[in-house]
Amino acid sequence: MIHLIPLPLKLLQKKKSLWLWFLLLSTFLFFMVLASSFKSENEAAVKARENFLYDLTAFQRQTEKFTRSIELLKTKEIPVSQVQEEFYKVKNNYKQVEYLLEYLDPELAKSLNGAPIPKVLVEEAEYQTLPFLPPGFRTFPPEGLQVLEELIFAEDFNYEKGNEALVHAYSLEEKVLLFTNNLKKQSLTDKQILESLREQLIRTMTMGITGFDAPAAGKELEFVTTSLKPVLAATQLYKNTTAQEAKKQSTMAANTLEKAVKYLQEYPDFDTFDRLFFIREFADPAYGALTALQQELIPESPSASKAVNSFARSLFSSRFLQTAYYAKQDRQEQNKELVELGKLLFFDPVLSENNQRSCASCHKPSKAFTDGMTRSLAFDFKGSLQRNAPTLLNAVYSNAYFYDSRSQYLQDQIPVVVLKADELHGSYEEVVAKLEHSREYKRMFKRAFKEQLDNKISVNTINRAIAAYVQNLTALNTPFDQYMRRENELLGDAAKRGFNLFMGKAACATCHFAPVFNGTVPPRYTESETEVLGVTKSADFAHPTLDEDPGRAGVIPADAWKHSFKTPTVRNIALTAPYMHNGALTSLKEVMDFYDSGGGAGMGLDVPNQTLPADRLNLTEEEKDDIIAFMQSLTDTTTTYSAPESLPKFTSGKKELNDRKTGGAY
Repeated sequence: MIHLIPLPLKLLQKKKSLWLWFLLLSTFLFFMVLASSFKSENEAAVKARENFLYDLTAFQRQTEKFTRSIELLKTKEIPVSQVQEEFYKVKNNYKQVEYLLEYLDPELAKSLNGAPIPKVLVEEAEYQTLPFLPPGFRTFPPEGLQVLEELIFAEDFNYEKGNEALVHAYSLEEKVLLFTNNLKKQSLTDKQILESLREQLIRTMTMGITGFDAPAAGKELEFVTTSLKPVLAATQLYKNTTAQEAKKQSTMAANTLEKAVKYLQEYPDFDTFDRLFFIREFADPAYGALTALQQELIPESPSASKAVNSFARSLFSSRFLQTAYYAKQDRQEQNKELVELGKLLFFDPVLSENNQRSCASCHKPSKAFTDGMTRSLAFDFKGSLQRNAPTLLNAVYSNAYFYDSRSQYLQDQIPVVVLKADELHGSYEEVVAKLEHSREYKRMFKRAFKEQLDNKISVNTINRAIAAYVQNLTALNTPFDQYMRRENELLGDAAKRGFNLFMGKAACATCHFAPVFNGTVPPRYTESETEVLGVTKSADFAHPTLDEDPGRAGVIPADAWKHSFKTPTVRNIALTAPYMHNGALTSLKEVMDFYDSGGGAGMGLDVPNQTLPADRLNLTEEEKDDIIAFMQSLTDTTTTYSAPESLPKFTSGKKELNDRKTGGAY
């Protein structure tokens, strides 16, 4: 509280002091207005916390009731149907607190409502008793609401099978109680509240309306409605702010959220729900308004500390995700000199042992940075590699590289390719020695790293430069993106229907998350998933044979990761045939048939750890064509990535390299 201190009477009587009185009064009024604004914002956060604690307490009590219902089921005092009804209630209560619980404690949220698949925890060698051992791992069984849902709604669930459900219920109850007790001792800020609201809208658009966390019980859209109501209530609290622009944005967000909730209530059918309309008309505009509101109330400078750009006002903005976040060292806007250097090195076969092969040999710009082969050609034409070359367009939006996710950063991926005997078969010592014979390269390295002490040609600077170039290979300006950003109205009806199928009935979006449509998980986009699909050796689905590639289990031999592969982007998929790590599927039609069949397990193959549901999707041929039309609308040809016209020249001792071919000879 700011108090005005009265001035002495004599001072007021002096004409020359009137200006001082006026200055103090003006300053007082200014700070009173400012304090009023802060007070209203703080009051909003306090009230939001109170509402959240009320809902959290209700969730805690419902978990207790749910546990008691399973105990009564075991003694045959109540039927299975009553346990199922109690589950609906506990899931509904969870959805009421989802927005802030998942923001405050994402790891707890995974144990409360994570995917019903085993979790593998990798223990790096430095944490083991003997540090020279390879990384170890531990596998933990799945837990939480989704596991309970599959148990309780299974056709064979009965009184005798209640033990497993009871164990999960006890764990759920204990964790919620602990979280509730801890939160009572904490205060919450406006920033935490507003960021949690924005994250919930991302979660709604990318996961909620896809049925991501409703594997058996149904009521997906009903739960989405429940999850948005507290978001709406919290947003309305900020309508009392005195800042005019903030008031405008909070009102806009609240009004749009009201329409979103009403639309969900009017159209509750999962298969026919128009997700495209819902996102474009309601959820995405509400997200944009909340983003603007946060910027008004809590001004910040741009930062790459988070994957999601806090200034982007649309899920489909080309800058929604920040490429700098995914870099290992250079977490800032890349300078042009560094990207240009990386481009030359990417297309320069001097990185290979025979000076005939480059990164671009397997990642050709004309093929969306793939090579179009079933399996990529090995060094010196000695057969084929184990897998094919995935696209590098939008590859940056990940924290896992290679099909088996063995590298965490682009920068770490490069030496694997350079040194591998069947790829570039190179030696960094030789590469550095060769590059040192080029005055042009030496100048470029100094310019690219001019602000750093380490600006010489080295393993580190070579890798950083190439990573910077690949990091720059983004393609997010497709017909679909332009439509979602309201830049045009040209998206075809088939593509619109296909998007709704992709995000709904066909369940594609439960693994290929918007907006990149890869395996990097919303709403924070900091973790990239792998999936077990039961990929076959060929497209002969009448006589299927499981591909023997161990996938991620070839790096970490966990049973849960056997045949597990990184989930790639479906952007530019029309340009990147053949499909799957082994190129087994040559067309998008074959891809759709594979998924429609329920993957390998759905075809009758023994894939005990398959994460793709084995149930048939029962898609019609027209529905498959519509999904393909949508995926084709994700083709970005607005930006051309071409090879450099020429490569730097070499001087004394290496002049023979001046005849090397840009992009490599093969």
